[in-house]
Amino acid sequence: MFVDYHLHTVRCCHASGSLAEYLAEAEKKGLAEIGFADHFPLDLFGVVEDEPLTMRASELPDYIRDVELLRQQANIPVRLGVEVEYLPGRERETAEMLAGYGFDYAIGSIHYLDGWDFTHPGQIERYKLEDIDALYERYFTLVQQMVASRLFQIIGHLDVVKKFSFFPRRRWEHLLENTCRAIKQADVCVELNTAGWRAPVGEAYPAEAFLAKCSEMNVPVTMGSDAHKPRDVGSGLHRAALLLHNLGFKEIATFNAGQRQMRPLTWSG
Repeated sequence: MFVDYHLHTVRCCHASGSLAEYLAEAEKKGLAEIGFADHFPLDLFGVVEDEPLTMRASELPDYIRDVELLRQQANIPVRLGVEVEYLPGRERETAEMLAGYGFDYAIGSIHYLDGWDFTHPGQIERYKLEDIDALYERYFTLVQQMVASRLFQIIGHLDVVKKFSFFPRRRWEHLLENTCRAIKQADVCVELNTAGWRAPVGEAYPAEAFLAKCSEMNVPVTMGSDAHKPRDVGSGLHRAALLLHNLGFKEIATFNAGQRQMRPLTWSG
């Protein structure tokens, strides 16, 4: 079965299309389940964005209502998720906020390092000023901290720091190993995010080496396209399923009311 648990909506200010269009694309492509995971409002934490990239707090009730209404007309399960920026030091506040909404799952992600949105195309020049080895150390240390918080059911685009093809000069296998061990210990799920194949790096998030280590450690994996437009729903999922199959994965993780259920991984060879 194929699932796509990472779909955005126009409320994040950098996506297009209606929820019904995303659903229609998923049904046309034969997906077994979908889940919307739009960006949780940063203004609920008092964070002021230079450029709006998350929904407003005032929009959250309508987002939830719209997904619930869509469920009623769908021929496949539609899950209510959210993508949440990990804010170190504000774990208790984050937990209390998420507990009030009854999401099927929450994806934990990191887009900012000291206020720098390192995933934004308009911020690429900053990489040239950074020590990339130190940047990777900082990023994965923060990922491990996020994982240890156990705030989220899914870890989103695990190695997105590579998005623009800036890689460390030194070996960084220890970061991969330590991060996967933290994920295993926390018993959380890794997202195979196919958007990396559409990004400058041309490589899924996470890389095959990460996925191989997840397979070795029996870390559960789910899938998401990170679609910001209807046509990208399900993008790369067949390729993702084949990759997982070749790495020894037999199941993928699905979620309902915060509970994880493993289901057989199927793919067309």
